[in-house]
Amino acid sequence: MGPAGARPRRWRRWGGAVVLLASASIWPLRHAGTALVTVQEIDQPDAIISLASHEWERLPETAVLARQAPKARVVLSEPISVNAFNCHDCSHRLDRLVASGVEPTRVEVMDRKVYRTLDEAEAFRAWAAGRGVRSVVVVTSPYHTVRALASFRHVLDGTGIAVGVHPAAGSPADPRAWWRHKYDRWYVAYEWRARLFYLVRFGIR
Repeated sequence: MGPAGARPRRWRRWGGAVVLLASASIWPLRHAGTALVTVQEIDQPDAIISLASHEWERLPETAVLARQAPKARVVLSEPISVNAFNCHDCSHRLDRLVASGVEPTRVEVMDRKVYRTLDEAEAFRAWAAGRGVRSVVVVTSPYHTVRALASFRHVLDGTGIAVGVHPAAGSPADPRAWWRHKYDRWYVAYEWRARLFYLVRFGIR
């Protein structure tokens, strides 16, 4: 037996991981990551919107889709108060897209400033009005796809605009083994809290 107190210290260090791994073996928790990810493709959409934040993974995917749909307008949102967490490279987004082969004339930043995903959907609805937009693909991080799709469909209901969603392929997300990585554990926990908030506050399922 080790020195007094060694066992409690080891438990504090490893106990949380043990509990997390054991919990992940329970079916609903094991699939908590994959349940947050969806893909809804739209061929040749009228618009592609890259949601703010995580630009390092969302913008490259936006550029790929834009090259595949050369007539689509590329739409960006801008937070009410820009910081490193909600739009860490706002001032260089156009440069990044142009460097990835997107013509600058195709890129537009919506006038209406946003705070959350639902605001981005509402800002897009205002932007799309009168522009003849009939379809849009939302580009975002994998764990954000279900809530983003639900938010845009909720806001655009009745407009006739079809909504698709595409997860960023360059994301480090590992939905099938989300409990193994710090990034995934944080994002999965955050996203389930956000989904509950959206359900209670806005009635978005």
